[in-house]
Amino acid sequence: LQSKSINLAEQAVWALGNIASDGVAARDIVIHHNVIDGILPLINNETPLSFLRNIVWLMSNLCRNKNPSPPFEQVRRLLPVLSQLLLSQDIQVLADACWALSYVTDDDKSKIQAVVDSDAVPRLVNLLQMDEPSVIFPALRSVGNIVTGTDEQTDMVIAAEGLPRLGLLLQHNKS
Repeated sequence: LQSKSINLAEQAVWALGNIASDGVAARDIVIHHNVIDGILPLINNETPLSFLRNIVWLMSNLCRNKNPSPPFEQVRRLLPVLSQLLLSQDIQVLADACWALSYVTDDDKSKIQAVVDSDAVPRLVNLLQMDEPSVIFPALRSVGNIVTGTDEQTDMVIAAEGLPRLGLLLQHNKS
């Protein structure tokens, strides 16, 4: 990941994403080998899009799977970056960032609160109005998970204009 060759670093990210996707044991091995420390500095305004897509896909795989859930003290470090990535214009980046947040929010209220604290809620709600099912589905899953939390967490979705957006989804033309 620290290679001067961006192609080599991208291939390493891709390999780590594949390993992390193999299940909880493989995911946890990747996390415990400090991959988060390795990938966070790779994300900046100069990151080529194909590389960024691979990094976000890896991040999603690091948040994925339950029984057990990934170590939250590590995953929590990804939340500010994932929230920022919800501002991307790239469909694949948006979809994988939303999936990552849907995995994190599919847990207890403290993890939902960490996502709320990352300012992701208004961005997730905003993505519900896209005309792209690959983004709408994980954004909706994330929002749905958030409203299973506390009343205050549900209020954050309502304050972000979540109800009108959810209403429009009932009329959406794509299945």
